[in-house]
This record gives sequence, C-alpha cells and structure tokens, in this order.
Amino acid sequence: MVKMIRKMAKTVIIYIDIDDDLSLAGIKSPVIGETNVKEAIDKASEIMADDSDFNSMIVAYNIYKKMKKEGQDVEIVFLAGSQKGGLEAQRRISAQLDEIIKELNPQDSIIVYDSPEDAKALPIIQSRLKISGVQRVIVEQHRGVEETYILLGKYFKKILNEPRYSRIFLGVPGAILFASGILEVLGLISYIVPVITILIGSAMIIRGFDLDEMIEKWWENSTIMVIAALLSSISFAISLINGYFTYISIKGNSVYVVSTVISSMLPYITFSVLILLGAKALSSALDKSIKLFHDIIKISAIIISYYIITDVLKNLEEGIYIIQFQSFYALTISSMVLIFAYIVLNLIEKYKFSSS
Repeated sequence: MVKMIRKMAKTVIIYIDIDDDLSLAGIKSPVIGETNVKEAIDKASEIMADDSDFNSMIVAYNIYKKMKKEGQDVEIVFLAGSQKGGLEAQRRISAQLDEIIKELNPQDSIIVYDSPEDAKALPIIQSRLKISGVQRVIVEQHRGVEETYILLGKYFKKILNEPRYSRIFLGVPGAILFASGILEVLGLISYIVPVITILIGSAMIIRGFDLDEMIEKWWENSTIMVIAALLSSISFAISLINGYFTYISIKGNSVYVVSTVISSMLPYITFSVLILLGAKALSSALDKSIKLFHDIIKISAIIISYYIITDVLKNLEEGIYIIQFQSFYALTISSMVLIFAYIVLNLIEKYKFSSS
C-alpha cells in the first residue's frame, strides 16, 4: 500500500526526441531511470556533443537532479520517435509513453524538448498524463530566424527581470545618462569623460568583488549601518570635490596650500567618520550592549581630534609652524581622559561577563 502511494506521488521528467537522434548514438529508447539516463548521456557526449538534442538531455537531467535534491519524488525518462518522422514517430512516442505509464504510474510530468517538431508529441502525452511543466531548450547553435528571436527575447527578459543582469545592462547606462544630463544642466559637460570612466570602473569593481551582494547582506543585518555608510560615502566624496576646487583656486607656498586644502576637507571627513560611529553606537544602544560606551569614546576622540587638528591647520595657514602649548595640553589631557574611560569600561565589561 505504501509503495502504491509513493508511485502515485511521482513526477516524471520526460525528454522528447521525436526524430530519434538517440539511435545515432546507439541508445535504445525508452530510457528509464537515472542510471540508464547517465549511460545514455555518456554515449551521446561522444557522438552528438554539439547537437541541440544533447543540450536538451543535459537540461532534463539537471531538472531531475534539482527536484530530487529538493526531496521530491521524481523519475527521468527519454522517449524517442522515428527518423522517418510523421505518424510513425508519433505512434512510437505513444507506445513508449504507455510503457512508461505502466511501469512508473506517474501522477504528472515535466516535458523537455528543443525543436518545434518535438512539440508534436505534447498532445499525445497530454492525452494520457498530466503535464505540469514544459521546458523548451533554445541553444546558440540554432541559426534560424525563429530561434534567434527567441534567444534574443530570452536574454532581453533576463536583462529586465533578473537583478544581477539589470544592474549592469540597465543600471550602469542609466547612471551614465543621468550624470550626463546633470552635467549638461550645470554646464560641466566637459567632465563627462571622467565621470563615465568613474561610473564604469565603479560598476566593474562592485560586480567583480561582489560588493553588491555584500551590501545586500549588510542591509539585511543592519539597515542603520547601510544608511550611515551611504551618507558617509557622500560626505567623503564631497570632501574630495571641495578639496580639489580649493586646491585649484588658491596660490601660495606648499605648506599654506596643503593646510588650506586639508582644512576645507576636514569637516566632511570628520562627519563621514562620525556618522559611521554614531550609527554603530545607535545599533549598540538598540541591542542594549555595553559596546555603546566604546562607540561614545571613539566619537569623543574624533570630535576632540577635529578641533585640535583644525587649530593646528589654522596656525599653519597663518605661518605659525610651532604647535602651541594650548593645543598640546588639550591633546594630552583629552587622550588621558579617554584612555582612562576606556580602561574603566573594559573592567566593567569583564566584571559583568564574569558575574553572568
């Protein structure tokens, strides 16, 4: 009784070869079961590896393996008609199908084929067995107009619907067109070549190192950090732009130029770092983690460092090349306070961990 229930739950993967190319490789149909199918594929690989029928056999076998791996009750068979074609081929398909149904008693089927001629077997199968899926295999060896359009349509559909393709083939050209429009409006069209180079280079880096997938995983784990990283990147980019335009607009000795450029960039760089540390502190606060205090110490260190560096740069711009005692005193005291606070927090964390 259990065995009968198992058979009734079975899905059979059927590869159709209505013109019986299998016989050219010495394969007698019907081919039933994984072991026999693997042997048939091995034989076909030696004789008809470049044939579209061989690709269809592989596709059918891969579908079978995938469904089997998912725990579904499946079986695979190869059906062949006749090289004479016509009614004789269809009658042979019909006779072999009856044999398959009698032996496996399947509940439904998934059909794999590669040519319009093979599709003539679909009504024959449907009259005896439920068809739950149809997979037509289109391979690049086909050079007919119909197959070419089908292949192009398949690739175009992938570009539109699959994110991994649309990001490259739609996202990058879209970004280039958008940037071109913005530069045209701002009267900066002369910068279009470096902008295009940067966009294409960035896309290649992101795709090459799978950074987009890393960001997606990061987004799933911590949305706050992703938003902060985006704002941080924008702020850092602004610092570079600001530094560049400051550099080309000022004249003076090298020390003055360097200090002025750094001064123009420093607020944005500081904000870029602070927003990352602030987001990390917020995540720690939401998790009620003592690490929050560590993040606060880091934020305090960045703020203090910003004011001290700003003061030093201001002196350099005014021609004062010696660090004043006031700046040195503030740096020393703030460092001692932060180090002491960090040690105390570490001791508290260790005590909390040991007591729990």
